[in-house]
Amino acid sequence: MKNLKYLIAFPILLLWGCADLDVTPKTAIASGNFFTNAKELEIGLNGLYDRSLWKVDLDYWADDSHNRGGGGVDNEISRATINSESGLSGDYWRDLYDGIKRANTLLEEMPKAKANVDEGTYNRIEGEARAIRAYFYSILLTKFGDVPLITTQLNAKEALSLTRTPKAEVLQFVYEELDAAAGLLPNSNANRATKGFALGIKARTALYNGDFAIARNAAKAVIDLGTYSLDPNFRNLFLKAGSSSKEMIYFVPQSFVLNVTLDNNATRNLLPRNAGGFGAQFPTWEAVHIFEATDGLPVDESPLYNPHKPFANRDPRMKETMVELGTEWLGYIYQPHPDSTRTLNTTTKVRVNNNDTRSVATFASFTGFLWKKGIEQSWADTRLADPNIIILRYADVLLMYAEALIELNENLTAARSAINQVRARAYGTTVANTANYPAITETSQAGLRTRLRRERRVELMLEGLRYQDLIRWKIAKKATDRKVLGLPNPTDQNRNQWPFTNVLLPDIDPDGVVIFNADAFIANKYARLLQDYDFDESRMYLWPIPAADRLLNPGLTQNAGY
Repeated sequence: MKNLKYLIAFPILLLWGCADLDVTPKTAIASGNFFTNAKELEIGLNGLYDRSLWKVDLDYWADDSHNRGGGGVDNEISRATINSESGLSGDYWRDLYDGIKRANTLLEEMPKAKANVDEGTYNRIEGEARAIRAYFYSILLTKFGDVPLITTQLNAKEALSLTRTPKAEVLQFVYEELDAAAGLLPNSNANRATKGFALGIKARTALYNGDFAIARNAAKAVIDLGTYSLDPNFRNLFLKAGSSSKEMIYFVPQSFVLNVTLDNNATRNLLPRNAGGFGAQFPTWEAVHIFEATDGLPVDESPLYNPHKPFANRDPRMKETMVELGTEWLGYIYQPHPDSTRTLNTTTKVRVNNNDTRSVATFASFTGFLWKKGIEQSWADTRLADPNIIILRYADVLLMYAEALIELNENLTAARSAINQVRARAYGTTVANTANYPAITETSQAGLRTRLRRERRVELMLEGLRYQDLIRWKIAKKATDRKVLGLPNPTDQNRNQWPFTNVLLPDIDPDGVVIFNADAFIANKYARLLQDYDFDESRMYLWPIPAADRLLNPGLTQNAGY
C-alpha cells in the first residue's frame, strides 16, 4: 500500500495537538537476527509504548467540551459526517493494527531469547506485550465491532485475505489474554503495563460490552491487590507532580526533556488570552451544570444553586476542573464579564486590558469558561505542554466496580460505598465522615444508576471516557445531537442575567445529560448559538471500516450505514 500521511488530532486529557503519522502498517524492528537477548526484547517492547498507538477519544466529540476552531466545528463525530474515507476512523484502524503487528512480532520471535533471559524478565515482557495487544483490540471492538483477529505475523497474501472475526470471539480472546497477562505481570513496574493494568482493562472492556459479572470480578481483583488508593489531592493528580500517585495505574508520559509535547497551537487553545493563549477550547454550559451543589442535588433541584454565581456551593471538583470566575489563573484575574474591560496582572500588580472578555477580544472563550484540570503555569511560560495521558486510574476502577454491581442489581451497599469513596475524596474527607460530604444514600438500582452516571461524568471529565460512555449507554443521540450555547454578544447581554439566567434553568436527566431549551435561550438573548450538532443513530454507534483497506481486500465487510 502506498504510504499515506494523515493529520491526526491527538488527545491528552481531552486536550489535542497535531502530528504527521505514517499510517502504513509496519513492524518496529526487522526480526531476522533480532530478539535474541533481554536488551533486544526490551527494545521491541518499547515500540508498543509509542504514544501514537494509545488512542484516547476527544471530549469535544461529546457534550463536555467545545473547540471554536476546525477540530471542534468540523470534526466528523459531532457533525455526523464520518464515512469510510474519514481520516479519523482510518487512523484508529491503522495505528491500532500497527501496534498489534508489533506485539505479534515480539511474541512470536521472543522464544529465541528464552535461554538468554531470566524467567522473571521474560514473563514480564511477554505479559506486557499480551496486555497491550489485548488493550488495542479492546478499542477496535468499541469502534468497529467485528474486526480481524490477528495473532501471528502475516505475509502479504495472508494480509489481503483477512475477514472480520465475530466480535464475541475477539472479545473472548481479549479476556483470556488479559487473564494470562495478569498472571505474568508484577503488581508494580515503573509506569508500565502491570497486573493492575491487565485486570483494570479487562473490567473496562467487559463493562463496555455488557459483561457485568466479568467487569465486577476484574474490578474487584484490582481493588483486592491493595496496590492502589485514591490520591487525597484531586488537582495534583493531573499535574506532572502527580505522576507518582498511587492512584495512577497507567499513563502515557510526555516530557519537555524528551521533546514529546503538545505543540504551540494545541497548548494555546487551552490557555487564557491574557496569558498568551487563544481560549479556543473550553467547557460547555452542559459541563458547567452537571456538577452538583454541595447538598448533593443537581442544579435543577438544589436551592443552593445561584446561576449568577455558578461556582458557589458546588462540588469542589468544579473549581479544580474549570477556572472559577474572578480568581487568579496563570498570572491574571480571570473575569469574562462584559464590563470587566481591565483586569489585574497578579505578577506585576498592574491592571491591563482584559483580553478574556469578549467586550475586548471577540475570540475570548465563547462560553465564558476555561479548563483548569491538568493545566500548569509552565504551559503559559513556554506555550508548550507535556501532560501525562491518563489511561487508567483507581477512581475509575471503583466506579466500574460500582456500575457492574448496579447493573447486576446485587450488593448495592458495596456499589454505594465505592461511589462514596470517590465523592468523599472530592471533599477532602473519608468515606465514613458523612457530615463533611454529601454521601449518596439511594438504595434502588435506578437511583444508584443515576448517581453513578453523574459521578463518572464529573470525576472523569476531560479524560477521554465520556464519548464511549454515551455510546455504550446508548444515549449519544440526546447528549450530542444538540445546539451548543455560548454567551450572547456583549451588547445583547443582560447584566442582571449573567452568566446564566434564573428565568430558565436546564434539566438534568436521570442519565446525567444536561438539557437546555436552546431555542428559548437564544430567542430571549440569554445565549447565542455556537454550533448545531447531529448524531445519526442509524449508523454512528459503530465506525466505518476504512475504504482503502476494503479496496485492497474485498473480503472485509462494512458496518451498516456506510
